[in-house]
Amino acid sequence: HRNVLRPTTGPYLCQWRWVCERRFLRKEGTDTKTLPFLVRRTPSGNLPVYVEPSQKGLKFTRVRRVFGDAEHLANEVSRLCGAEARVGRGGRKAVEVPGAHEQKIKEWLQHLGL
Repeated sequence: HRNVLRPTTGPYLCQWRWVCERRFLRKEGTDTKTLPFLVRRTPSGNLPVYVEPSQKGLKFTRVRRVFGDAEHLANEVSRLCGAEARVGRGGRKAVEVPGAHEQKIKEWLQHLGL
């Protein structure tokens, strides 16, 4: 792994960011053309699944870079996490689910071959 020091909001605040998580590398030889949705990886090769705080102080998990049928992905994520997922508002498609489910969703997406 190579570590990249990436500045956050202030000039002295920094956080570590892994370039690529080895646990969630893309599986070779899997066919994803039959899936009704696609989740594209980030330029560094990671799955775009993030845990973020809400305005009420709770946490929610967001799956970004969704292409295709986002409603179908939201239904599958709801079934996987046991919480009501929805398609996020905004210009780009994203699926949001309340709670911190990052590891579970990443494992599932990797199992699908994404």
